[in-house]
Amino acid sequence: MAGALEEAEFRQKLTDAGFTNVDIEPTRVYEADDARSFLEEAGLDVDTLASEIDGRFISAFVRGTKPTA
Repeated sequence: MAGALEEAEFRQKLTDAGFTNVDIEPTRVYEADDARSFLEEAGLDVDTLASEIDGRFISAFVRGTKPTA
């Protein structure tokens, strides 16, 4: 979860860096149970946070084109 960004913010950072045709293709959508051990080690109550976590974190292929100067 380190360094996670909202999709819109990530797209904007890529655009600001000069990329065009930015595409984010999800490869896996994580549910609360996927992060249970990590969150419990951090002292968080997964059951209380489940509704805020389910479906909010993904792995993805990120593509973009950086035009030549």
